[in-house]
Parts: sequence; structure tokens; C-alpha cells
Amino acid sequence: MGKKARKALAAYTAAQLNELDNALPLLASTDHEAVHRCRLAIRRLRSVLACYHGLVTKLPKPVRKDVRWLATSLGEARDAHVLAQRMRLSIGAQESWEAPDALYGSVERLDTAAGRAAARLGRKKRARRVVHAVRASLAAGQAPRVRKPVLASRLQGQWDRMREQLDGGAAGTDPAVRNAGLHEARKDIKRLRYAAEAVTEVFGPDASAIIQPAITLQRLLGEQHDAVVAGEWLASLEGGPGVDARDLHLLVDVEVRRQARAEEEFRRAAVEYPIPAPRRALNFHAAAPEAEPVT
Repeated sequence: MGKKARKALAAYTAAQLNELDNALPLLASTDHEAVHRCRLAIRRLRSVLACYHGLVTKLPKPVRKDVRWLATSLGEARDAHVLAQRMRLSIGAQESWEAPDALYGSVERLDTAAGRAAARLGRKKRARRVVHAVRASLAAGQAPRVRKPVLASRLQGQWDRMREQLDGGAAGTDPAVRNAGLHEARKDIKRLRYAAEAVTEVFGPDASAIIQPAITLQRLLGEQHDAVVAGEWLASLEGGPGVDARDLHLLVDVEVRRQARAEEEFRRAAVEYPIPAPRRALNFHAAAPEAEPVT
């Protein structure tokens, strides 16, 4: 079983590196789908490296720094493009605006900046070097023998971290604290989901008990986060050239209602379709005797 678990983790990380290798060159042509593919691959890669630290080869510090840089760069380009798409839909849903040209102009500048950022990233040799450095580091390292209870224990640690966020700041009444808590919970849910996906060959159908509800909660928190980001961007346009305050007020109101609805749906889904504790879902009540924190 140790060999099977080790092979599963190795295959998952290799698949993400292959995806990055294939999609990174497409960024230079401002391919937004390629940005999405790259971002998803690096999220999955980082989730496995973080959740199963010590069970997969640890990357050298300079390589870890470059991986964070690539993830951040991809995130900024992707988020700006998604926000621009969101705003176009919202503007197009209203028949009349006080100053539509100013609104559309702001959206076009945002999307153009996202495209340029992606294209610059695609032309950077550093981005390709990151992938090669990670691949070489993983190949050169000696991964230890991995047992199923240890994998379950690591997933349990990630689940515990997620619950801390949901029961802590994410449950607060202060909007800023709650939004920050929900954002962190969303990241923890993603990491838990991808870490569970990486070992589905080891645990079989039991892993779906974690993955499926995680997908639902991740989607709802994604909508909540997008509404928060959209509101912040709209606030930054206040007082800008040609932008009418009434237009901004209407768009902000739309995002406030979207945020509230997403939070309500998330709270309900978290009760009705919660992510089960891995030690229960994977039938490892007495998992490995380790209790290392998930970093």
C-alpha cells in the first residue's frame, strides 16, 4: 500500500507539471483559458506539496519562492479577467445608465491589463524555469514510504484547519473579519479538495465523500469572494473621470445582494451537505500517531 500511495502522489504532481508545461506557452497569446489552466494546475500542485509535506520531496527555498511568485502572478491576471467579465454581464443586464461609456471604458481597461499581464508572464523564461526546477527537485528527492493512515491524518489536519476558519473569523459579525475568514476558509477547502483528489486511487470511492461537498462549498464561497472583490473595485472608481455616482451605486447594490445571497446559501449548504471529517469518511478512526500542523 505504501508503494501505491507514493505512486499516486507522484502521478498527481507530475500531471500538474505537465499541464503547466503545455499551457504556459499559450499565455503569450493572451489566452485566458490557458491562464485558468495554469492557475488550477499550480493550485493543485501547491495543495499536495503543502498537505503532504514530508511525504513528498520538499522543494528548496528558492524554488518555493518562485512557485509562490508564479501562483500570485497567475492569480492576479485571472482574477482581473473574471472581474471584467462579471462587470460586463452586470452592465449589460441594465437597460439604461447615466454614463455607460465610462463604465465600459473602466471594464475594458481592466481586461486589457489582465491580458497584458498574462502575455508578459507567458514571455518570461522564469515561468518555464519554475516548472523545470520543481520537476527536477521532485525527481532528485527520495520520498519516504507512505501509509494510508498517514495520508488520512494529513487530510484530517487540513479539515481541522478549515473548521477553525469557519468557526472563528468566518462566523463573526464584523464584515471585514468575516470576509477575511471566509476567504481563508475557501482556500482551505480548495486545498482539502485537491489533496483528496490526489489520493483517490488509494482510498477509492470513499474520497468522493470529501470531494463532492467541497466542490459545492468552494463554488459558493467563490461567488461570495467575487462579490466582495467586485464591490472593492467599484469603490475604487468613485470620483473617476466620467463615472456617474448613481451608476456605481446601482452596481454596488447588485454585488452586495449577491454577496449576501452567496453567504446565505453557503451557510445552509454547510449544514445540509457538510464536508465530513476525513478520519470518518476514510474509515481511519485511529489514523497515524502524528499530529504535524498543515502549513
